[in-house]
Amino acid sequence: MPKSDIIKGYIAISISMLFWGFSFVWSKQLLNAGFPVFTIVFFRLLIASVIFVTLFHFQHKLEKIAKEDRRSFFMLALFEPFLYFIGEEYGLQQVSASFAAVIIGLIPIVVSVTMYFAENEKLSWTLLLGTVVSIIGIGVMTFGPDSQVVFNLKGLSWLMLALFAAGGYSVLLARLVQKYSPVTVTTYQNLLALPFYIPFVCIFDIRHWGAIDWSIQSLVNLTCLAILCSAGAYMLYSYAAKHISITKLSVFTNAIPIITICGAALLGQEALTLQKFAGIAIVVAGVVLSQMRPHRQALT
Repeated sequence: MPKSDIIKGYIAISISMLFWGFSFVWSKQLLNAGFPVFTIVFFRLLIASVIFVTLFHFQHKLEKIAKEDRRSFFMLALFEPFLYFIGEEYGLQQVSASFAAVIIGLIPIVVSVTMYFAENEKLSWTLLLGTVVSIIGIGVMTFGPDSQVVFNLKGLSWLMLALFAAGGYSVLLARLVQKYSPVTVTTYQNLLALPFYIPFVCIFDIRHWGAIDWSIQSLVNLTCLAILCSAGAYMLYSYAAKHISITKLSVFTNAIPIITICGAALLGQEALTLQKFAGIAIVVAGVVLSQMRPHRQALT
């Protein structure tokens, strides 16, 4: 593969992590404005789908899905954003945020093992070591002197669902981006995920809509989540997956807390301490290590 394509892939994944990192900041502001959780995700997907279909359908950039791939697209949307979000959201309600961050940090290892069994992709020791280092960095960033670790099996089970969903999503994405454009993959992923959320919005959220603060700032935050995160970030991630191994890309997700912490600090929501700077440095070192080519290519 041309080196220029690989460089473009790394640029794409870096921008997608930037968008996803800020998504937590925008989501927190919407939660503070009274938006229920499922409502936020539903409108993110709805706005992103309308924009993508409007822009790309009439430009004939949306490819027709082959009959044999329809199930794969359905499962892609089921795994992520639906099952992943459900697992992460309900897991966070049961355990402390610091514990959840470390568990979610295991995604690159889960993806590597899943790809090994599903696609026979070899396990790289530098990738696994880099992942472990990045998880340590996440722990340094999130565990403080006053941190209380809240853990129970129910919460862990929900987080394990999120890990399972991330593994399944990665396998399907790695296959589909070889046949379809990032625009097509992202558009159908968002469209197919929408119906999954309708029952949750109707059962849990609609009765709370009267308390929502539909301010200009809230609409801006929701639009940013839709365009930059649900549309842009997933499209960039799919583009990067065309040019870089999905197992290497997955390690970049451990850098998301860095963006979130820095974004919250810029908005005055959180203070940057020496401990957090140390954690950031460790995470960056782990991500860089994970991208290195080992002298012995892989573990088998």
